[in-house]
Amino acid sequence: MAEYKDELLDHEYDGIKEMDNDLPRWWLYLFYLSIIWAFLYMVYYHVMDIGYLQEDEYRKEMNPAYVRVAEGGNKLLGVLSEYRSPYFNPRGDLTPRERYLAQHDGSPLLVMTRETDTTTYELLTDAMLIASGGEAFQKSCSQCHGKLGEGGVGPNLTDYYWLHGADMTSVVKSVKYGYPTKGMISWRGTLSEEEIVNVAGYVLSLKGTSPPNAKAPQGDPVAE
Repeated sequence: MAEYKDELLDHEYDGIKEMDNDLPRWWLYLFYLSIIWAFLYMVYYHVMDIGYLQEDEYRKEMNPAYVRVAEGGNKLLGVLSEYRSPYFNPRGDLTPRERYLAQHDGSPLLVMTRETDTTTYELLTDAMLIASGGEAFQKSCSQCHGKLGEGGVGPNLTDYYWLHGADMTSVVKSVKYGYPTKGMISWRGTLSEEEIVNVAGYVLSLKGTSPPNAKAPQGDPVAE
């Protein structure tokens, strides 16, 4: 068996002498492995952009169908293809990184916001579309507004007091852009334009239904 001899360094303090002992091999191997792992992590996530970072993981949680796919024309470092979701909307919610890419791609950057969106919508009367909106409502909205629209974390959608307008255009924009500061997220990255319109039509069909355990009125009175 090999013998190890402590080597005494040429200094001491308060009677304590420092020994120059070799580090355990298992510790050194872990240290070297951590360096290699850090390099591979950087290449995988930040250079080649293969792995999902927090932004993509968030979108994956919000939309299980989210898949990041290669899109021609954009090259990272001039070599590697950039990746974006098939649901990416350049007129939607852009991250600072996406803004940078759009500005340096030579294409115009158009960001649609609640203030710049001048589209108007007519009240839905098609029962099938309203029913389709009801299905989307149960999947995406009932957790906050209740299965019958009676309210919960979110406001009651069945009375005649509304916070942000009770006409079709106002409700569509509420669903589409949300009110993040009040806890209402934007659904335009999850629901299609048609689904958003159908949900808005369904929400307005709930007005005046008086479900049990309805939340107290909030907002301003609107016409019946």
